[in-house]
Amino acid sequence: MKPQITGRVRAQGLDAPRFDTAAEVVRHLGCVQSQLHDMALWAVARRSAGLTLADLQHSFAQGDFLRTHVLRPTWHFVDPDDIHWLLALTEPRISRLMATTNKGIGLTDEHLDRGAECIVAALAAGVPMMRSELGDQLAAAGLPHRGQSLAHIVMHAEVNALIVNGPMRGSQHTYTLLPARVDQRTHDDRLAAAAVRYGRGHGPFRAKDLAWWTSLTLTESRRAIELAGMPVTGIDGETYAMPAPPVDADAPPVMLLSNFDEYISCVRDPRDFDGFAGTADDILRGSGLLMIDGRLAGLWTRTIAATTVTIHVQTSRRVTGPLRRAVDQEASRFGAFVDREPVVQLAD
Repeated sequence: MKPQITGRVRAQGLDAPRFDTAAEVVRHLGCVQSQLHDMALWAVARRSAGLTLADLQHSFAQGDFLRTHVLRPTWHFVDPDDIHWLLALTEPRISRLMATTNKGIGLTDEHLDRGAECIVAALAAGVPMMRSELGDQLAAAGLPHRGQSLAHIVMHAEVNALIVNGPMRGSQHTYTLLPARVDQRTHDDRLAAAAVRYGRGHGPFRAKDLAWWTSLTLTESRRAIELAGMPVTGIDGETYAMPAPPVDADAPPVMLLSNFDEYISCVRDPRDFDGFAGTADDILRGSGLLMIDGRLAGLWTRTIAATTVTIHVQTSRRVTGPLRRAVDQEASRFGAFVDREPVVQLAD
């Protein structure tokens, strides 16, 4: 959160919409966390000049931006021109982080590599497949895996830059081959590029924020900042890297954000929850975050019907007339995104 850090709101693209395409938003932010696919599309649209869910679904289907496991590791949207160097940077660390779980569920390195080879062979014909269908292919090859072990074999193929999500099939994701590309950057080049990308799309940041975002170690994150040549400054007793001269901008009075929005892609501090009556677990269970004056102040969910979208907003703040009007205005933006008439239910 940290709206008091000058430059963060502007860098995030949340002060005023200024991007025309989904690819521009994803490229600017570096990556967009996206395990909740539709809400991640809203995170992209929230920073655009009026893109709708249909616009973004079309853009995703034609590959303007990709979806894969690349950071932490969890799902992220990523620009096709960035995916190879980012995976080259993060794969070693992600693989180490996954090693203990893989061992616990009986996946050896040989299992993972053989499974990835089978998946690549299954997708070679150019027909996208759902994860369950990839499981069928593995079983036919004598590698029966389901559930978590199947998910981890597929993830292994993703983080090794072999496959990515393909077009949606109804509400289900498919997978397709990722075209190979040789990246000539050195490890230091990639470290510096990660610091630049994170800073450009997120504003002033601490080394521990970059480490959280990328899965890199704190030592590597500090080195990334040094390699990028970023000046540092003290803010509230902590050291922040300054990716560019910060541009001050007020946070909108109300923002209805995805609960994994890049606005909160930093290490959270206790004071970030000062205006929120719930817990961090409540955030993970919801589908959206209510921000008032840039600070977390509640949660929201949506119920989509044929012609309407009911937006349920819960906050610990007293609901005043100005707050109600600001919520209604933000709800109108979400209604336009899903092409439904918004109906707001606001409870304090």
